[in-house]
Amino acid sequence: MTEYDLPWKEIFDSYLQDFMQLCLPEGYELIDWHAPVENQEQELPRLFPESLSEGRVADKLFRVRIKGQSQPTWVMIHTEVQVSRTPDFAQRMFVCYYRILDRFREPVVCIGVIADKSKKWRPNLWKQSVMKCQVQFDFPIVKLNDYSGRLEELEVSDNPFATVILAHLLSQASAKEPEARFRFKVELVRRLYDKLWEAEDIRRLFRFIDWVLDLPRDFAVQFKDHVHQIEMEKQMPYITSIEKLAKLEGEAIGETRGEARGEARGDARGQTKGKIKTFQELLGLAISSDSELDSLTDEAREKLLLELRQSFAAR
Repeated sequence: MTEYDLPWKEIFDSYLQDFMQLCLPEGYELIDWHAPVENQEQELPRLFPESLSEGRVADKLFRVRIKGQSQPTWVMIHTEVQVSRTPDFAQRMFVCYYRILDRFREPVVCIGVIADKSKKWRPNLWKQSVMKCQVQFDFPIVKLNDYSGRLEELEVSDNPFATVILAHLLSQASAKEPEARFRFKVELVRRLYDKLWEAEDIRRLFRFIDWVLDLPRDFAVQFKDHVHQIEMEKQMPYITSIEKLAKLEGEAIGETRGEARGEARGDARGQTKGKIKTFQELLGLAISSDSELDSLTDEAREKLLLELRQSFAAR
């Protein structure tokens, strides 16, 4: 799991219906949204025990009911978000399809959410033919880049998933322009309040915006000040009450503590150790010693830091 994985998973947990309505309206009309939507994510490790391929960011598994059937019909929707181009994407979607079908013996729909920057790459078909044995697998994709010419429509939409797509596109557009990214991020947060959404929706969408539109330290501090100002104007202190902003401050403290323990400025290992200890302290956990952290590999330290970040963000 990458750091980019968590926000997408949270978004699909909360906004599957909005995603279908905005991006796949034909499928949205077929689903009985009055019936429970079952999150089957716990099945994914059994279906796909191998490690995820590079670039594969988030996958979700849901069971939904189809309208107008005399007997209940259940469809497994496997949603995979792809942020980088990979040649085996369509084949992997086919693998997803047959493993889910074999496991549940129910109709399966696989949806590919393509989040890369390319306009041409549209992997919605996999086929193979050998000695008259033929397989052709077509599946729907949602190409987020298709919405790059519809930014104004996304801005005025009351569909929460429109804000998700808008944040993603602005993140890509400002990857090397921190000042522009700062402006985009402030405006996105201001629009959250202008929509007059419920507090939990604002917090949830803010978490996604904050993850995908990350800022350098100086701009992050300015951004926090703007968030306070917006909340004072709107008299709705929704965002500053969550601990995602505190996480930013915790990382800054961690970097300072890492340097204070004798690590050279910019030493990635010292900064990682400092962050780990800070998050452990904030979570009320036992604080690891330097020797314990030094005994871990770089990969293990990064994994521990990511787990602590996720635990803190979920509080």
